[in-house]
Parts: sequence; C-alpha cells; structure tokens
Amino acid sequence: MLGIFSWRRLHGKDDHRVSITAASIRGEVRSRAWDYLQLAAISTVMIWAGLSLFFGGVYRRSVLANNINVYIVDLDGGAVGTNVTRMVLDTAVTPSTPVWLQNHDLNSVDAVKAWVQHSGWGALVVNPGASARLESALAGADHYNASAAMTLIESTGRQVVAEMLYVSSALTTTAQAVARQYAQIQVTNFQATDDPAQQQPNYAALIHPVGFVTVDVAPAGFTMSPVMSTFGYLAILLSIIGVLIMWKMTSFPFFARVRFCDLALMWPVLLLGLALVLSFYQALAFLAFRGPNFNSQALTYTTATFFKFWFTGTAVAFSLGLWLFNWFLHLTPQLMALPSICTVIPNVLSTVSTFELAPKFYRIMYAMPFYNGSSLILYILTGAHPTIGRNVGVLVAEIVAMTALLTLSIWIRQICVLRGISDAHGWFHGSRYYHSHIPYYKDVRADAEHQAESLPPRRAGVEIVDYDDDGVSLTTGNLGV
Repeated sequence: MLGIFSWRRLHGKDDHRVSITAASIRGEVRSRAWDYLQLAAISTVMIWAGLSLFFGGVYRRSVLANNINVYIVDLDGGAVGTNVTRMVLDTAVTPSTPVWLQNHDLNSVDAVKAWVQHSGWGALVVNPGASARLESALAGADHYNASAAMTLIESTGRQVVAEMLYVSSALTTTAQAVARQYAQIQVTNFQATDDPAQQQPNYAALIHPVGFVTVDVAPAGFTMSPVMSTFGYLAILLSIIGVLIMWKMTSFPFFARVRFCDLALMWPVLLLGLALVLSFYQALAFLAFRGPNFNSQALTYTTATFFKFWFTGTAVAFSLGLWLFNWFLHLTPQLMALPSICTVIPNVLSTVSTFELAPKFYRIMYAMPFYNGSSLILYILTGAHPTIGRNVGVLVAEIVAMTALLTLSIWIRQICVLRGISDAHGWFHGSRYYHSHIPYYKDVRADAEHQAESLPPRRAGVEIVDYDDDGVSLTTGNLGV
C-alpha cells in the first residue's frame, strides 16, 4: 500500500508544472503573498486580543487584594478580645492584603460560620471565655489550651484560587502576628510586675497566650478543585468549536434547499444534543477522577450530584455553542478563530480569578457561562456562597437570547446563500476565493435587463391582413353577410 507514495510512481507527473518563481504565475504568487500578510495581521490582532484579555485580568490582582474584606469578631468581650481586636485592626493596610473590618452583629461561632459560608470571605473569631481561661492559667492553673483562644474561619468553596492565595494566608499571617505580639506584651508585663502572687503562672500560657485553629466551612481542597470546572468546560468548548466549523462548511445545501422554519429548529436541537453528550462525558470524567480525598473534603457525592453536574455543563455548553455558531455562520474563514479566542480567554479567566482582584472592566465576567457554571458546581459540591438564582438566571437568559439571535442569523445566512452573496465556506461575492453555483442576485438582475434591451421593439397599433379570395374584408366592411 505504501507503494502509492513511491517517487517513481510520480515520475513525469511534474513535467507540465512550473517553478514557484515562474513569470506565468507571478501574479498569483503576489496575490497569495498579500493574502498571507493579511492573515499575519489578523493573527497578530487575535493573539494580542487573547493575551490582553487574560493578563489584563490577572496582572494587578496582587495590588487589588484590599478589595476583599475579612472580619474580626470578638465573642469574648474581655481583655483578650479587646487586645486581639485592636491588634488586628491596627494591621497595616497594603494593596496586596485584604482589609480587616469588625463585625458586631454575630453572637456565636456557629453564626459566624454560617455567615462566612453564605456570603463572607473569612473571619477571625476571638472565642467566648478566652480571657477567663487565660487569667486562670496565669493565676497558676495547670491546663491551658492556647488554640482555644481564636478560630480562623474560611470558605475555600467560594473561589478556590482567591481563598488560597489571599484570604487563607491573610488569616493565618495575622493570627500568627497577633500571637507573637500578645506574647511579647505579656512577658514584658510579667517581668515588670512586683506582685509575688503573679510569680507562679502557667509558663506555657505566659509564653504562648493565644493560638488558633482553622475551620473551612465549605472545603474545596479535593484534588481537582482549582482546575476542575475550568478545564472541564474548556474541553467541552474546544470540542464544540470543531463541530461548529464543520457544520458551517457543510450546511450550504441545507440553506439552499430546506425551509427556514426547519433550519431554525434543527440547529438549536442539534446543539442541545451535542451539549448533552459532551457534558455527560465531563460528568463521567469527574465521577471517575474526582480524587481519593473528595468525600472527606467536600459534600457527599450522590446520584443527584451527578445529574446536577451534567445539566449544569449542558447549560454552559449550549449557551456557548449558540453564541459561537452565530458568529461562525457569517464570518469568513480567516476570521473564525477571533470569536473563539475572545470567548475562551474571558471564560477561563472568570474561573481562575475573581472580580475583586481584577479591574472594573472585568465585571463582564458575571455574564460568562464558565463563571456561572463553576459557581453552581462549587455550590453543589461544597455548599459555599449560594448564588443559584443569579447563576441559573444568567444561563437561561443567555440561552434564550442566543437562540433568538441564531434564528435571525439563520434567516440572514439563507438570504445570503439564495442570493449568491456568500458561498459554502463563507466567502462573500467579490472575494477571489468566492465560488457558488447560485448566481449573484445583482448579476441576475443585470442579465434580465440586458436581455430585455436586446429584444426587437414591438410595433405600435394593429396590423390587419386580408385574404381576397374569400370575399370577406375587414378593411371594406364586407363581412359576407
């Protein structure tokens, strides 16, 4: 079989061909070179569009971290609570760290946990009775647990990357600084006292008066959590793009012969079926590779979780497929990658960053299907930051709007095909690559006008022909009666 590629089988086949430098094809080479320069310019625009969209959304996040608020909650009400609160609020504010605020409305550790899970980024809680326990230890009590003084509450399920990079580190760093500062102050005060009753304290409590434990109320620390939805939806989107391009290139006979109402129904149904299949594969992949530590660090995976995961992916894939197909139906081949890049990059960015860490322009990420789908998935898997109504509403609104827009796009595309304005590949009349067996409508009109002008002129009036041999004449009035 490989013999068909043998050079000897091609012997003599090149005899009628010319060199690329031959004068006979110089004009064709020149036109192709101009086309390739245009492609280079288009590629330059596309790569800078993609790079600018992505890096513009992440390069300033280290100086926008103070858009995130974390809270100190004093449930102790004593000396420890007052001193720790003062130390925390006196922490220097820098652009690269979250801002500390005090919350006076919460009255229990469970209430703080519920608040952080629902809407907060994180909180440092001075636990009830911290002052009484420390005073007892300094008075000579044997047992003292410094870690019971403070509780750090975080919620990685809200946004994994931001929580890990900024919130968790801010909580831990601040708590450690407070513990060191409190210990230094307490040792200094102890050395300065002359009260003999204070000379036999619990030295562990003296040197390490306050510590902390960390509680993640919506853990998303299982193996794939930072990249799970991002790369899952990205794989679906890239798979859809190839199918959409194939549909665009092979749909010319449909637009030429099939009714508009049938086409307007067919494409959304096909896209929905494709979205269901690809998102089903994504749900299966997560089921198989979610990681050995998933059940201990996320909500229990159930049958309902699988279907929620599947149908959320379907909504994301369907909305993106409708959006891109609207573009593909009308763009010429050299421009088809541009909407893909401008769709992929912002959607990926919406899952690896958060609005608080990006310039205001990137509030458009609220409308990104990746963002809304990822938010739903994180809530399904961790229970954090429920915004179900907004996320589902955005996805449904996008599907409805894109379906209506696709209906209009199909109508326009069919008119362009039937009038010879564009060909099967999307080239428009006037392009050197345009080729359609359907004549251009203006050419048809011009041909019709030319044919009408070439016909002989009609005579004015009526010509009467008499035959003398029948004795009847219209000209003389003899009708033979």
